[in-house]
Amino acid sequence: MKQPDYPKELLLLALLLAPMVYLGIIWNTLPTIIPTNFNVEGTPDRVGGKSEVLLLMIFLFFTNALLYFLFRYIPKTEGEPGPEAAIHQSEYYRIRFMIHIYLSLFTGGIIFMLSQGREIIMERWAFIGVGILIAVIGLYLKKLQPNNYVGVRTPWTLQSPAIWKETHRMAGTLWLCTGIVIILASFFLPLVTGVFVLIFVAFILAALPYIYSFRLYNTDKG
Repeated sequence: MKQPDYPKELLLLALLLAPMVYLGIIWNTLPTIIPTNFNVEGTPDRVGGKSEVLLLMIFLFFTNALLYFLFRYIPKTEGEPGPEAAIHQSEYYRIRFMIHIYLSLFTGGIIFMLSQGREIIMERWAFIGVGILIAVIGLYLKKLQPNNYVGVRTPWTLQSPAIWKETHRMAGTLWLCTGIVIILASFFLPLVTGVFVLIFVAFILAALPYIYSFRLYNTDKG
């Protein structure tokens, strides 16, 4: 397996850690009481403390960290031709950068608005951000070509271009629809419930395409 590009990995890790470092720097300047919900007149009808902010930021940090480790350690690269491997690896890093830059800027933006006393419903914006990311990944999966770096890389999709195409069509639709549902659900999901829902959703998004590719393989085998 090709050695990782360490400068790029360090940059990705810096993007991963940047929002938490920023939060640590401005932590003492955050308001003690933070409005977390507003009525139709624009006045707060629910407030929270710094502990809710910390819980939300930890959730976003672990979401980002999970994506980093999934992309960093899962890719299978053995047996791919040299020129094609170089092209796929470049695309693979580009996707990783886009995801981590998005999450870093999005998380940093929430922290900044909180530090400025802006009237935001932080959990709503957090779940909307995650939903947008999932939906965009879904759109990307639908047109992803077979490779050993990114996508639903099961033993069965890697053996058959047809199974790869059908699995990614299904996975792309699943991720896209899930992202849209999360965006809509963000308008009524409370923070703690939403965190547990997203953990369950993450398991479903990973498991169903894997199972689907296995069933396609066995169907083809008769």
